[in-house]
Amino acid sequence: MTIQAQRGPRGRAGAVAWVVAALVLLSGTEARPQESEPARQVTVFGIVAVPNKAMMDPKLKAIAPQLRRLLPNHGFKLLDVQSKRLTAGQTVSCDLGGGAAAATTLMLPFDDNGKVQLRCEILQNEVSQVATMVATPPNQLFFCDKARPDGSRILIGIGAR
Repeated sequence: MTIQAQRGPRGRAGAVAWVVAALVLLSGTEARPQESEPARQVTVFGIVAVPNKAMMDPKLKAIAPQLRRLLPNHGFKLLDVQSKRLTAGQTVSCDLGGGAAAATTLMLPFDDNGKVQLRCEILQNEVSQVATMVATPPNQLFFCDKARPDGSRILIGIGAR
């Protein structure tokens, strides 16, 4: 299984930043009062992109132009989006269908460099298939773009604020 992580403000990552921003707004997540333990709002989402299809999930209507630029000639369906305020050691997961899930664990809300440390993994039937540690600045999206055997792609976006 090969996963390509894309980062930075250009190209796909810039377009996916719009996806996460819109999905967080669409999910209706409320701001919560500060807790005594350091915490981060972590969002994880999955979208399936199918080549040569014109479909657009109505929940993605607000970000359709960005998705079409990200992967032209693809149809898009939101699989799941979850956003949760996490403290160190807590996890938020989204369902990717077919027994697959994307899980993100907050390891450190702030490291010595001011970055958020996350453990990201893809699970199949609750068994880890691939996992990686990521240190990212707050409010910076990163994502994985995974090709599937049927030619479709899974976009998994993760952000922490």
